[in-house]
Amino acid sequence: MKNPGPALFLTFTLAATATGCVFSKLDDDLSRLEEASHVFSGIVSADRLDADAIVVLVLRDRQGGDIAGFRVMSGPGPFEIKSPPVPTYLFGFDDLNKDLAFQANEPYGWAAAGQPLDPTTEATDNINIAIAAAGDDQSPIPHQLIDEPLGNHISDNVRFNLGTVSSLDIPWFSEEQAEKGLWEPFAFMEDGGSGIHFLQAYDPAKIPVLFVHGINGTPQNFAALINTLDRSKYQAWVYSYPSGLRLSQLANGMYQFLEMLHRREHFDQLHLVAHSMGGLVSRGGVNLCLQNNTCKYLSSYTTLSTPWNGVPSAKSGIEWAPTVVPVWRDIDPDSEYVTTLFDTPWPDELPYHLFFGFRQNSIFGSESGDGVIKLTSQLRNVAQVQAQMMRGFDEDHVSILSNETVIGTVYEILDTNSQ
Repeated sequence: MKNPGPALFLTFTLAATATGCVFSKLDDDLSRLEEASHVFSGIVSADRLDADAIVVLVLRDRQGGDIAGFRVMSGPGPFEIKSPPVPTYLFGFDDLNKDLAFQANEPYGWAAAGQPLDPTTEATDNINIAIAAAGDDQSPIPHQLIDEPLGNHISDNVRFNLGTVSSLDIPWFSEEQAEKGLWEPFAFMEDGGSGIHFLQAYDPAKIPVLFVHGINGTPQNFAALINTLDRSKYQAWVYSYPSGLRLSQLANGMYQFLEMLHRREHFDQLHLVAHSMGGLVSRGGVNLCLQNNTCKYLSSYTTLSTPWNGVPSAKSGIEWAPTVVPVWRDIDPDSEYVTTLFDTPWPDELPYHLFFGFRQNSIFGSESGDGVIKLTSQLRNVAQVQAQMMRGFDEDHVSILSNETVIGTVYEILDTNSQ
């Protein structure tokens, strides 16, 4: 298994030694991402007081035949959606039966009374969408949306996987693609591998286990864990994402995908296992779930070798690299993401387990770590306080994923916390 650590977390080395071609590709990729991303934001209101399944769509035409983006919400409130900066229609509906499809009897509403919003000529940061039962004062419904799942309408500009059945050896999960996700995150998204993949067809009788990889990582990093999973009781899911993006975007993506899958499949249990920076991503996603009170299905949360206090060397990359990989700004120990990550209260009923590695080497000199992440970061005090169990292993940053005792302990956790 490839060790993604030193070449990625020691960002000063990256900034000093990576070829100009790498940074040139990164610069071009981020420029294209910026050109393709405009933020539409505002407030969604709803007449129905107990509305708890709001969907906001970005439409290229008012009939709903071309969806360019979406946001799944647990109720009325503020929203933010990124979409290309072109004239756009925003449509919201109250998904009464939570099937991710719009039916003609469901309350709905348009921004700007159903007229297009043009970000090149008008402000798009104070948009109001009022959702109400159909009436004479509303614009016509987008007929092409009616009664078909949301995923059937997503255009080529929005490519994601929502329960796609995949195997671990597909090109989307290769080391080359993982590296692309770090240095060319927009190109990674264009390739279409982002999202939550199933490693077997969904079975409502089996409990999902979602694996979340780290920076420059791939679902293949979990091969030893996944290959020994009891497939008679559990089903493996993996979150594939471009690790060069901001952590808040990646966390929100995980949250959105899980929200959609939960509404579609109605599972009542799910275990979450994350490695390295995947812990930062998944904790952010769980925070959103907790804040919206939508994650009662979470049965356990386990992290391995996560840099809870960030990675100090990220500062050097931010200061010296000709182009900064967006995620470096968030793994900086002083970043807002790291410093506020534990602000959301952790429920006593959700068991959290913290695994850390302590195999010493020369990278950190006299300071202990796993060859990539310092123990002081893996063992952030607030993470220890919240952990129901902590276990340390004489393994490096990657080998911890194939340690037999680690694997056995992870599956003891699953069995203990499954119904």
